[in-house]
Amino acid sequence: MQDIIIGSDHRGFELKGHIKDFLRSNKFFFIDVGCSSTASVDFPVIAKEVVDTVAGSKHMAGILICGSGVGVSIAANRYKGIRAALCHRTEQARSAREHIDANVLCLGADGADIESMKKIVSVFLKTKPLDDEKYKRRRAMLDK
Repeated sequence: MQDIIIGSDHRGFELKGHIKDFLRSNKFFFIDVGCSSTASVDFPVIAKEVVDTVAGSKHMAGILICGSGVGVSIAANRYKGIRAALCHRTEQARSAREHIDANVLCLGADGADIESMKKIVSVFLKTKPLDDEKYKRRRAMLDK
């Protein structure tokens, strides 16, 4: 994955700023689709902005952030071609990429440790899907 589409609701706005700084400093190209302040917005709208760009692309990843991460995860997974994973630890991010080829990383901002979130993002973006028949079969089942 190379290009990143990032979005958050108002509760994720601050964390999104830290993640964007991290992406910039590590030379990742990204597009921020919103929100642009801490004013209340509806997370399903932001999730749709991200997934509309990521769906069907092998070269894009999405990052979605809301207060808990649960709302954006549910919203994103409603769309065909999206495999969104809510990750709280680097091990989850690695597994999400290796096993299910997740293309959207969902994060919860409430009480988040910024350095841990950066590590999760890094692992998610650098990990490649495993080329094992078992995982390919399971991924195909998810895409039905």
